[in-house]
Amino acid sequence: MSNRLSDLQREILLLCLKSRFLTSQEILRQVFNGCQYETAHASLSRCLTRLWLRGLIEYWKTLTRYRTGITLTNAGETLARAILTEAENKES
Repeated sequence: MSNRLSDLQREILLLCLKSRFLTSQEILRQVFNGCQYETAHASLSRCLTRLWLRGLIEYWKTLTRYRTGITLTNAGETLARAILTEAENKES
């Protein structure tokens, strides 16, 4: 399944594995640094929706009116660990 993920989806899963909880603003800052906000935000929104539909992330929308956070589901954590292991194996 990990080979059917986009590079952006993989990066978000790995960031979330590292941080356990991310806000969309943190993802925009870390992944889309320097991109136009509207374009980056739309791309991030689509990406997060796809991860959520696959059951890999959970949304936390009650932080404030304009902040959304995500965490990994058990399936998302398992997949993120597999992606990390795959990346480490390629490096060695």
